Amino acid sequence: MLHGTCPCDGCSNQVRCDLRDLGRGLPGAPELDIRIEEYRADSEIPAVGGCLLAVKSGAVKTLCQDAQGQSHVVGFSFPGELIALEALADAEPAGVSYKTSVSMTAVCRIRVHPETARQASAQFCQRLNAEMASRIRANFHHRQIVADGAEVRLAHYLVALVRAGQRQGRPVSATLPSIARADIASYLHLRAETVSRTLAAFRQNGWVRGPLHRLEVVDLAALTALTHGLAAA
Repeated sequence: MLHGTCPCDGCSNQVRCDLRDLGRGLPGAPELDIRIEEYRADSEIPAVGGCLLAVKSGAVKTLCQDAQGQSHVVGFSFPGELIALEALADAEPAGVSYKTSVSMTAVCRIRVHPETARQASAQFCQRLNAEMASRIRANFHHRQIVADGAEVRLAHYLVALVRAGQRQGRPVSATLPSIARADIASYLHLRAETVSRTLAAFRQNGWVRGPLHRLEVVDLAALTALTHGLAAA
């Protein structure tokens, strides 16, 4: 793991950044230094100690343990998105962890002392509450998705990746993040073989092209229609 520091204003990452936006509501925001941590694939990211964290590059997967102690992927975070909001409250939710899903993923970390958090602006608190509410909505949405068939689940996943890329300024036809097949399968509650077979069907339909590590969406409208329960034209 590599370390470094960089102020928000000096960041070369031009994507929309929730950490930068949220950090503006903290006292002394212009002087805030960001600690940059870089991890290899499948490395665990410490998420404790009153910190704000966001993905700078790559991708982070959120894992949760089930009643049998098995960990499953329940979400992905991409550049500019916050992760591990519970760390800001010095809370460690049982069974939740964060790992990199793409090699050499970088994470930005701001250490927020309790006194600093108490002096935060009303806008900071409102934004933080909104971010936490969005996590609840995302978890509920995910439970709904995994009740659908394999094609609908995979379509939801691919459309979400495209939308995440658009927020970062990438075109619809851009290569999608190279998420491991096992992580996709875990997230969608499918077998890895089912993911491959469903992707092959999507390629045959002309909706996507390329291998998994260089996948491109060709027909976003068709995939979106599938997520809405409609037959693709």
